[in-house]
Amino acid sequence: MKIEVLGGAREVGGSCIAVETESCKVGLDYGTKLDGDARKLPNDFDAVVISHAHLDHSGGLLSLSKQNPLIIGSEITRAVTVDLLHDMIKIQNEKGVFDFQDQHADSIGGCFHTGDSLSLGGQLKIQLQSAGHVAGAKITTLQTEGKRIVYTGDFCFHDTEILQGCRWEAIPKRPDVLISESTYGGKIRLPRNELIDQFLKQMRLTMDRRGNVLIPTFAFHRSQEMAKRIDSAIEAGILPRYNVYTISNLANRITGYFNNNKQLFTKEIKQQKHPFNYGHIKHLYQTSQIKEPAIVICTSGFGHAGASLRLLADWADDKANSVILTSGYLPPGSPLKSAKENRYFKTSDGDTISVKADVKQIELSGHADQLELIQLISKVKPERTLLVHGDIEQAEALSEKIQEMTDVCIPERNEIIDV
Repeated sequence: MKIEVLGGAREVGGSCIAVETESCKVGLDYGTKLDGDARKLPNDFDAVVISHAHLDHSGGLLSLSKQNPLIIGSEITRAVTVDLLHDMIKIQNEKGVFDFQDQHADSIGGCFHTGDSLSLGGQLKIQLQSAGHVAGAKITTLQTEGKRIVYTGDFCFHDTEILQGCRWEAIPKRPDVLISESTYGGKIRLPRNELIDQFLKQMRLTMDRRGNVLIPTFAFHRSQEMAKRIDSAIEAGILPRYNVYTISNLANRITGYFNNNKQLFTKEIKQQKHPFNYGHIKHLYQTSQIKEPAIVICTSGFGHAGASLRLLADWADDKANSVILTSGYLPPGSPLKSAKENRYFKTSDGDTISVKADVKQIELSGHADQLELIQLISKVKPERTLLVHGDIEQAEALSEKIQEMTDVCIPERNEIIDV
């Protein structure tokens, strides 16, 4: 067996790892880069496993759409991936790029095998299990020729308000190779309940001064999690009643999948008839429908475009307002990163806007932090560990902590590791 890291090496985004045996070649994820840096990935895989539907793990699949590949992933991963690919095509077409059309996204949906186990050619066994992180996310185990590889994708052990975290007891022990994300390999977060308290406190401070709150989120999972969090807090009297909106047609469609897949979520969620139908939150189609003061949950999650960029431009100059960032990772060039660190940002037209609003980063992440990553290594006891999906500083910080537990490597892109 050999492993080649085609994307996600010493960086976040564009995840793709090739595992090749004498009988077949499997891709672990097939993502696109967050910054739009297009990279051509191989198209000779016998199967591609998609760990979850975020585009940095699935966004490259359109390039395989004319080949009818075998794609392996959960049912909700299939449904959401198709919607995200349709949205990607729409954005590309608006920019004058017509490489793909809607039928290409639909054909990808027809290529999915949605079971948790599969054998390829009777030689390679593929097993999937829950990874936490987002709805339908999976950890992948490949086993053949007496060797075992475990690929985490994005994962976390901690529970969130709507989703149970991964259970380490179910991960196969002592694999020959563990391929692990390292997004927050150098960070230790506060306990989840303390972060939630910080989030609600910032909300109340802004609501007390009748300010607007902008919450940029991703359309898949983070939007639904955030809406449920705020809706529940208002229902319980933890937050006062306020104008609260979501703006994302894509997120609104995905919310329907969440209601139809209650079995994926916590026990409390399963007991509710329509858990993601919100009593205190209204879906809007455009920012002109907002009645201020308001809380708005909208895309894009990094503020590059869409309602989040428009509202950032509209609301940044007022110190009564707040922008709450719940992602720990902000890519270089993100207007939100510039707003937080530089107190100004540039619009898509090149205008510079100063920031007087509060910009708070409260990491309500679905990724494992350093302590959880160390726990993974200590419990699973891999012979070798490859750290991917993390900037080099994060991967190196984690490597220092685990180097006495496992033979650890931080591969470069296109580096080949023999097993």
